[in-house]
Amino acid sequence: MKLQHLQEYEIDEATEQAIAGLLGDCFPEYPNGRIYYKQLPDFRFLCWEDGALIAHMAVEHRMIGNDGQPCRIFGVVDLCVAEAFQHRRLASRLLSELTILGLRHRVDFLLLMAKDHSLYLSNGFRLATNTCQWLMISEHQTLGIAHRRVKSSLMVKPLSKKEWRPGLVDFLGHVF
Repeated sequence: MKLQHLQEYEIDEATEQAIAGLLGDCFPEYPNGRIYYKQLPDFRFLCWEDGALIAHMAVEHRMIGNDGQPCRIFGVVDLCVAEAFQHRRLASRLLSELTILGLRHRVDFLLLMAKDHSLYLSNGFRLATNTCQWLMISEHQTLGIAHRRVKSSLMVKPLSKKEWRPGLVDFLGHVF
């Protein structure tokens, strides 16, 4: 197995096709042929075996506001593993690689939105109940600003000495 860390601008056409195929297989509602749902991420981790893409994780790197405090975050997007390769701890390995990268580069928190929490809880994330604010985007158009509590979805993993606060989370952009 080969683990690859690619900046978004480094992705070639063949890799883009492999990513679009895996995302479509893992997320049936994903826009056909696209490698992003709302917006391009900053970088990706890709796992390859015998020339086939078997696991993927996109990552947003940005600032957010957490109850008034600025925080550097990595936002986890579209983490998925091909069905034939599930239960090999590939998703946990990707999260571990991202944690190491974040610790090296002064990232305060890893954030993600998830319906199923088990993988993330076992990898050091916790469920947060904050009210959130973000830019609503649909099909390449800005729709406005959302301001609401996202029940049972927001998960946070601290990487620095900053404390996660219970107040408003301002994504300072779209939600990932």
